[in-house]
Amino acid sequence: MIVPVSFGMAQAQEAAPSVALPTVNVEGVAETAWGPVEGYVATRSGAGTKTDTPLIDTPRSVSVVTRQEMDDRGVQNVVDAVSYTAGVLTGSYGYDPRFDDIYIRGFSVSSRGNFRDSLAQPSANFASWRTETYGLERIDVIKGPASVLYGQTVPGGLINRISKMPVDTPFAEVEGQLGDPAWSQAAFDVGGRANADGSVLYRLTGVARAADGTVSYSTNNALYLAPAVTFQNDTTRLTILGTVLDSRTPSNTQYWQTPTMLTRIPMGTTYNAIQQTQEQIGYQLEHAFNDVWSAKQNVRYGHIDNHSMWTDANGVMNGPLISMTATNYIETVNSFQADNQLQAKFTTGPVEHKVLGGVDYLWLDSSYGMGDGPAGDVNIFNPNVPNLLVMPAITSRDGAGLNQVGLYLQDQMAFGNGWRFLIGGRQDFASTSQSSFGIETAGRDDQAFTWQAGLLYAFENGVSPYVSYATSFLPSINVDQSGQLLEPSSGEQYEAGVKYQPKGGRSFFTLSAYQITQNNYAVPDPVSFFYLPVGNVRVRGFEAEALVELAQGLDLTAAYTFTQGRIINSLDVPTIGNTPPNMPAHIASLWAKYTVQDGDWKGFGVGGGIRYIGPFWSDTNNLYKNGAQYPVDAALYYEKDNWNFQLNAKNVFGQQNALLNEGYWYWQQGRSVIASVRYRW
Repeated sequence: MIVPVSFGMAQAQEAAPSVALPTVNVEGVAETAWGPVEGYVATRSGAGTKTDTPLIDTPRSVSVVTRQEMDDRGVQNVVDAVSYTAGVLTGSYGYDPRFDDIYIRGFSVSSRGNFRDSLAQPSANFASWRTETYGLERIDVIKGPASVLYGQTVPGGLINRISKMPVDTPFAEVEGQLGDPAWSQAAFDVGGRANADGSVLYRLTGVARAADGTVSYSTNNALYLAPAVTFQNDTTRLTILGTVLDSRTPSNTQYWQTPTMLTRIPMGTTYNAIQQTQEQIGYQLEHAFNDVWSAKQNVRYGHIDNHSMWTDANGVMNGPLISMTATNYIETVNSFQADNQLQAKFTTGPVEHKVLGGVDYLWLDSSYGMGDGPAGDVNIFNPNVPNLLVMPAITSRDGAGLNQVGLYLQDQMAFGNGWRFLIGGRQDFASTSQSSFGIETAGRDDQAFTWQAGLLYAFENGVSPYVSYATSFLPSINVDQSGQLLEPSSGEQYEAGVKYQPKGGRSFFTLSAYQITQNNYAVPDPVSFFYLPVGNVRVRGFEAEALVELAQGLDLTAAYTFTQGRIINSLDVPTIGNTPPNMPAHIASLWAKYTVQDGDWKGFGVGGGIRYIGPFWSDTNNLYKNGAQYPVDAALYYEKDNWNFQLNAKNVFGQQNALLNEGYWYWQQGRSVIASVRYRW
């Protein structure tokens, strides 16, 4: 979103006060909830409240991954970016450049927790929004239900990707990267004033990449362009944002399995690709009426064209030859969203209020078709041999649709010497449908009320204990084996925690404990490709996170996550009491960077990190448990004047576990080494 209007509390005075929107700069600017952050430690975020609020005053768990941390760790995607964050699981499907495979507090946020600039990036089937991290300013991670402000979300939380915005201070940056496995990328970022008085600002960001993946025969190619322009005066700001991304990734990331081992031979490489283009265009408008009232509108249209092709084994094998089936799949996704907000700041007696009211709308339409055909026999030891003569014709045409309208109201109150109380509610109206060849085959209308409340006390020494409660609502566009749309899922969370922000320092510490219960939990069936309603799931957990910046040149992040999940009610009775898939009991991470501050070695730096991902079950029957992962990352830096030289290595020791998930086998992301040179002026 745009940097928000920032006002003091209303005071009695004779004349109307002068109001002005804050200036946006790249560096050397006071931090705002949606803007740039210097270093690793963010102190403000709008993710948990949709207002510019200090994290130390927010009665829920929110983490922020800053641009500096992303650069230092050399992240290649959003999965990389959040992998050191407490409460977050990544990599449960191995190396997969197709999607942002991410879990928060045990629940997948890959599709229904995917947000950019506070608006959802909804997907229906195979076409999923991809994000180039070079185009992001920061990533905010909300943990726990967020439906009151964001509408349809899973109870685990959501990830809000914040785009780079036009800036007032002129700058330009170019970057080149080379790496192993074959990785070449060029990027640029430029922005500043488009006219003398600064009433028009601009930003243009671009990426071109040709790359192989860290597992055999995979690719990760992309062309990305993101223009943005801002028109502003003292009280009004309009920012128009656009993104275009053309990407090429593998469609099938599975590998051949013999009776005794998982091979490194993919299921066909000649006919295995996702060709996807996606475009987004929208605007963010804000206006300050006075020092009490302000308004915002956030609007975006999105479009995806996806063409996927892959092969699967039929299971008929003759020596090294196995018969194959080819699939041809196409999908088009269109979406439109609008979020209209009105905010008021005022005082009633001893209580200061920040009231936010809003109406938002989401429309999603997905049209997809597929066809299968024989692909002949393939020698699994030489899968590159062309084996497909004719691409299968599209024989089915299906669709899915979603309309949702939500009305929400929230009040943030401050009183006493440190009390903070938040309460909010939302009413949602949702319509979902499925169709075949243009004829509706299933549909349903649902409505739900969700609410949240939180209480926090901010001590003068920087300690802020809090408690909170929140609920969630998620309509489904997926169907079961009978062709009926699944019932909406609902969730609730109880959370208690404490935050600590030392006075005068650049550190932030968070401890939190929670219990989440979700009703109508469902998982995909790997055999039928329909969804299976599991029942009710309960997740209990504890998280600890520390972000520390020391003046001596040391930056550090540390996180620990404990998760205990249970299926407490299910139509599949034998699974009751089991642990849902992708819920390791323990996850831990540590990342540190040290930069020499003076002397002959000034500007040199070294970084390193290690993550531990504990064993986790591959399905609800708890028949197979994936082993623990402990990838190690390392980095070297040298910065002088406007130049930055950097070398990043991920999974230094090349650990690659075989991972089973939803009935399919994958390989853990392997080792990668990338050297980069960046020049900024």
